[in-house]
Amino acid sequence: MLLRSMRAILALAIAAVTLVLGAPAASADDALNQLAQKYAPIVVVRSQDATCGEGEPYLPVPVETVLGNSTVTLHGPNGESIAAPKASDLAGKGDGWYLDLPGNPLSPGCDYEQWFDKASAGKQPTLYSRLATDPDHPDQVALQYWFFWTYNDWNDKHEGDWEMVQILFPATSAAQALTVTPTSTAFAQHEGSETSAWNDPKLHKDGDHIAVYPGQGSHAAYYTQANWFGKSAAAGFGCDNTTSPGDVIKPAIVVMPDDPTGDFAWLTYTGRWGQKAPSFNNGPTGANTKTQWGHPVSWQLDQGRETAVALPMVAGPATAMFCSVSAWGSGLFIKALDSPIKVLLGVLAVLGFIGWLISRTDWRHADSANPDRERRAGQMVTAAFGFVRRHPLSLLWPILLALLAALANLLAQRFFIQPNENGDLGHLDALAHPVLGIGLSLIVAIVLFPFTAAALTSSIRVADDVARDETPHGLGAIKESFTKPSGLWVLILGYIAITLLGGTVIGSPIALWLLARWAVAMPAAVIEDLGVRAAFGRSAQLTKGRRLRSLAVALGFYLLGFVLPDLIGAVLVLLTNWPFAVTTLVSLVLKAILFPVSAVGLTMLFYDLRRRSAVATQTQETADV
Repeated sequence: MLLRSMRAILALAIAAVTLVLGAPAASADDALNQLAQKYAPIVVVRSQDATCGEGEPYLPVPVETVLGNSTVTLHGPNGESIAAPKASDLAGKGDGWYLDLPGNPLSPGCDYEQWFDKASAGKQPTLYSRLATDPDHPDQVALQYWFFWTYNDWNDKHEGDWEMVQILFPATSAAQALTVTPTSTAFAQHEGSETSAWNDPKLHKDGDHIAVYPGQGSHAAYYTQANWFGKSAAAGFGCDNTTSPGDVIKPAIVVMPDDPTGDFAWLTYTGRWGQKAPSFNNGPTGANTKTQWGHPVSWQLDQGRETAVALPMVAGPATAMFCSVSAWGSGLFIKALDSPIKVLLGVLAVLGFIGWLISRTDWRHADSANPDRERRAGQMVTAAFGFVRRHPLSLLWPILLALLAALANLLAQRFFIQPNENGDLGHLDALAHPVLGIGLSLIVAIVLFPFTAAALTSSIRVADDVARDETPHGLGAIKESFTKPSGLWVLILGYIAITLLGGTVIGSPIALWLLARWAVAMPAAVIEDLGVRAAFGRSAQLTKGRRLRSLAVALGFYLLGFVLPDLIGAVLVLLTNWPFAVTTLVSLVLKAILFPVSAVGLTMLFYDLRRRSAVATQTQETADV
């Protein structure tokens, strides 16, 4: 009886000890899981309607997408090669080791997207969570969510991509964090981060679930939908796009264990998660190598900034050009890394051709006082600038007209195209009235385009007045542009046809052919008072036999008037800290000034071709006699 009682007491004692020792660990794990699920992010990626088309093709996925995959290889510093590596194969490996996905990161094409579709089939989008402490800030903990993306397809291109967001709590444990309100958040963006208070309106939430908007291709984490501007390593060099429509994803949450063994042995891997490549296209190291892994609070306080720079919904020409040029320049640099000889030869060929063109013409003896004479191509450019300098008051009205039309068009777009503040998480920047807003802004653009055209045709009239030794009147020339509108219609119809054709690969050669054929149709309509059809025919007659030269000159003046001002504005965006409104205004003013230069230059091309044609006709008549 006594023995039985002692055994019962011993059993109770063992159970009590087991309960006491085991309870804290189980409770801590449960609290962390509960915390991670409570604040689990909602991820909004840009919608993609067609494979390999515009939009985000990738999703954050579990690392098992690349681990155990027969198409992936783990390479070592001494030539080692492990096919279909498992978590245990990565464990403890570091410098010199890298994962290699199928494809060339410097020339991805659609390969990585197609590979991702197969590799991620059946796998749920996933985020990895952990509770991080900071020895320098023991009174706070950070709940981190790590995103693994298989490919980074932005101005830098590389296999593997680790991104993250975190939430700070005034607590020392997960259990305590469940009882308090978070204080702030930090979203990793390129080499820096953006922060917010928990009650900041820019932090969008569904309950306690925070919304994260990854930039298309770069996967930098943003707080809302916009086009984001950066010109530094911390903010990225170029423009990040998170605009709507967006697909709302609710990923599974996997809590990282404190003891990274078994399926989580990859957490001890400090090598690269993508193929080795030159410059910033190298595969990145993993989450455990980042500053915020061990010092999350210090990282947020030291590297975090309160805002990211969002471009206006209607950005304006200077900033739009900056986004395009930065993407193009990065693309060219990446191509040079991938095929240096080919790109070098291509660049040298282009520069050589430009140099040859410059050497083939004459830039001196332009005689800007007399528009109506034969000229070399370079003399036309010099004379056009000289003519505008000689007659600033006469051309002031066309310049003001062009500037006012451009400003009115931009302001109308910004007025009518505005975001809907009550959109859902996937459409925060959706237009308040998409059909009405875009329709009205398009109507305004159509109404204002004749005024822009009038700035060009009236400049031609001013040049012709000078050529006929008459006193030029800019305001009168504008009035004549509307009373005799054939010049306007030539420009409008020609611009529409060439722009529509030039926007397609198949149509581009036709657009160039039409530009060469119609190069002087607008001056012909204004100067010789021709109808639309007759003006196109006259231009075709004058350019016959001189189409290549006419194309080069017309294209040069087109780039001068329409492209160069925006390019200068983009350079100002890069080199200065001026507000976007200022760089946009500079770009528009330059365009308004260069419009008359382009128009006068085309007028001089018309005079040149007409004189050459007359000489050729006279020579032929003499030969016939």
